[in-house]
Amino acid sequence: MNSLILVFSSLALAGSVPGDRAAWESLTTSPVPVECVTAAGEPWCRSTGLVLAPIAQVSQALEDMRHNAHLFDSVLRIDILEGDAVHVVLDYPSPLDDRDYVARYTYTVEGDAHVFRWVSELHPGAPITDEAVRLPAFAGEWRLEPRGEHTWVRYTWQAEINGSFPSFGYSTARKRAGHEALKDLANTQGAALSAP
Repeated sequence: MNSLILVFSSLALAGSVPGDRAAWESLTTSPVPVECVTAAGEPWCRSTGLVLAPIAQVSQALEDMRHNAHLFDSVLRIDILEGDAVHVVLDYPSPLDDRDYVARYTYTVEGDAHVFRWVSELHPGAPITDEAVRLPAFAGEWRLEPRGEHTWVRYTWQAEINGSFPSFGYSTARKRAGHEALKDLANTQGAALSAP
């Protein structure tokens, strides 16, 4: 039964992540491109880069993300709740409150691409607390594709920030989040990150 739920969740998310035909607006091209769009009333962003490491290693870093949490500057903690369900606490700069989310991850191989998707869920193992602002609709995907000995990476995320974050800071926060996610993934390999 759980595998059916995971497959359904993965397919539902695949349909909800805005694709290349969406009207993406560029926020920045440096150090990596970050774009955002509003789709079905929700803000989404994506960043794209080239990690100078082989796809098998980069993919393994995401599969073992809970063991690599200390290498992700933007992640304070990753708790495994059960199976593929995780509770992630994100580090936000002071004076802002940190953010957290609970999600279930799936991993698929689509041709040459390695795709990690997640959808948010409620879980009794991670109740909402005053420790962080909960991101209740945080979903997205990591898409990895080989480029010779390197890995092309696209990180797409549901970009609602929630809490008392001022709207004039959204663009800056989203640019930072897009770059930090890719930089953190490259750091798991001790590898350089460049624009694609």
